[in-house]
Amino acid sequence: MTDFIRSEITGTIAILTLDQPDSRVNVLNRLVLTELRNHLTTLAANRELTGLIIISGKPDNFCAGADLSVIEGIRTAAEARALARQGQEIFNQLAALPCPSVAAIHGSCLGGGTELALACTYRIASSEPQTFLGLPETQLGIIPGFGGTQRLPRLVGISEALRLITSGSRVFASKGRRIGLLDEIVPKEHLLAAARRLISSHPQSGRVAHTELLTRLSPWRKLLFQRARQLARRKSGGHYPAIDAAISAVAAGYDLDPADGLETEANLLGEMAITDTARHLQQVYRLRERFTKKEPAEARRFSRVAVFGAGVMGGSIVTLLAEKGVQGRLLNRSLKGLKEALGLLAENLAASVAKGRLSAAEATRIRHGITYDTGLRGLRGQEAIIEAVAENMGVKKSVLADIAREVPADTLILTNTSSLSVSELGRAVVHPGRVAGLHFFNPADRMQLVEVICGADTTAATCGAVMALARQLGKIPVLVQDRPGFLVNRLLLPYLNEAVRLLEGGQRIGDIDRALTDFGMPVGPFALLDLVGLDIAAHVAEVLHRTFGERMEPSMLLTKMVENGRLGQKSNRGFYRYEQGRRTKVATELGAELNLPAPAKKPLPPPEIVDRLLLPLLNEGVRCLEEGLVAEAAVVDTAMLFGAGFPPYTGGILRYADDRSAINVVKKLRELEVTAGKRYAPAGLLVALADSGRKFYED
Repeated sequence: MTDFIRSEITGTIAILTLDQPDSRVNVLNRLVLTELRNHLTTLAANRELTGLIIISGKPDNFCAGADLSVIEGIRTAAEARALARQGQEIFNQLAALPCPSVAAIHGSCLGGGTELALACTYRIASSEPQTFLGLPETQLGIIPGFGGTQRLPRLVGISEALRLITSGSRVFASKGRRIGLLDEIVPKEHLLAAARRLISSHPQSGRVAHTELLTRLSPWRKLLFQRARQLARRKSGGHYPAIDAAISAVAAGYDLDPADGLETEANLLGEMAITDTARHLQQVYRLRERFTKKEPAEARRFSRVAVFGAGVMGGSIVTLLAEKGVQGRLLNRSLKGLKEALGLLAENLAASVAKGRLSAAEATRIRHGITYDTGLRGLRGQEAIIEAVAENMGVKKSVLADIAREVPADTLILTNTSSLSVSELGRAVVHPGRVAGLHFFNPADRMQLVEVICGADTTAATCGAVMALARQLGKIPVLVQDRPGFLVNRLLLPYLNEAVRLLEGGQRIGDIDRALTDFGMPVGPFALLDLVGLDIAAHVAEVLHRTFGERMEPSMLLTKMVENGRLGQKSNRGFYRYEQGRRTKVATELGAELNLPAPAKKPLPPPEIVDRLLLPLLNEGVRCLEEGLVAEAAVVDTAMLFGAGFPPYTGGILRYADDRSAINVVKKLRELEVTAGKRYAPAGLLVALADSGRKFYED
């Protein structure tokens, strides 16, 4: 028997330890499932056993779920159904043991790992923050297939189960205990003792399944599932069929007998596993995995990092540092700015505690882990300084030079610039080889992407250290050459500029934003402009226009908006109106204020609006590849997926181009070049791919 699972019996209690050799995490593949079945068969025959404990031998993982490579290798619905049935049979075998079983969970427990825990009689978890459960299968375009859609609703209720399954969200220990997913929470070192105690007392041997009172009645259940479908479709735009399939599987568990409910789950998994959406979402997962994997040369870990600038960005960066266990120091010339940043930090931590992301003790640790000052004192002991002041070359040069005078020559000096030359900024510093760009996206403690920019003088060691810091902070770093706008802003500007041009041509703000959100973008282009700030957008547009010329020529409408005090959300006036920071409705007075034309009598159809905005973005991404700004198509897609919210169901902007085919994309660009302007001229690399029939990805 392969040693994926160690078995021992102490007294009358059996312990199965999941510990796959040569792997950081435990996964469920066919070999592991077969070995688990053999162990369970042996244990079921042992009538002297009074209990079973399943625990992990990994330091921070219980079980990561089904092996993704197995899922990626599925070619037919029948293969997926067979895999689901195998898992269901084995977990049914676990649930049917004549003695109680306990899943003793420390670390991440996801997908099939959570389904394994659900098949146990009890679930206990460590109180450490790295412990969480979840069923993220819909984020991979499939559904839970080892009984999760059947067991979870009976444990936590239909409403909570639907929310967890359709969102794929993580459940941390405190919330898991509150909703009934976990029976007990204990410190990690007490897991085994608590599991033994639970088996000895067996307190809930006669417990009944959790059901909300009204859902016991069929009409109410029907209404609940109908409502869940409506909400899911509203959020997903119909682009993620697995969400609807998951709801159907949960519903089947109440409308059919248990065996038929499991069969429905397996059949629906089979249907979802072979969809294009599943393939794309799994490719997106692989991108995340690849770009967050630390390279051997990035072994360095940081323990002390300072942030200069206590604005919204600086405050969220120092919060992120503290959350990840790095001692953060926040510096700002103004005491008022410091107080505002620390007040916002307290609010964010309180919100995280309320949502169950952090315990109260963890929030207190983070808050106390941040020191602050109005000067440059305390910098000499810092390993890196992150500058996060106003996006102004003169201001940043002055701040960086001041910092450089206070710290040793080997201290990293990083700038959070979004568009300025890192090379030029570095020349304001003694020993410029230690200067690099680390561009966070707002809010820095939540957005996943960071751009790492190495200037002309930045050393390779500095680049590697910055990549290591980004990954230590849980970010997805992409390495970008030092060119105006870097990558994300350079791609977004043509997209946003085309939206404004359509507005100038008589299209409506609401129609344009709706076309893009229906496509799957998280917000429409005008809502995004308001969020970014129209003054910032206008500044970036000016920088890019100077560099790239006619194709990046910005609409004068942005300048007029800024001159009229319409800065977006921060001024409560932009393309939309805002009340207390919340978007309310389109600013209908813009037409008269900016002398816009009357709305077009025949609005553009949504697909045409999407092409008018997305194809320039796509085209610019191809140019970035041509110029060597980034090394490969995967960098462009990673940046757009995790930095701009490009719809994951597409696999990324260049995957989207492959699916449409370069020939069709070039054809559409040439049509638009004639009707809308030379800025739509297709990039040379795109034309070359169209002529050769090749793709950006040849997998």
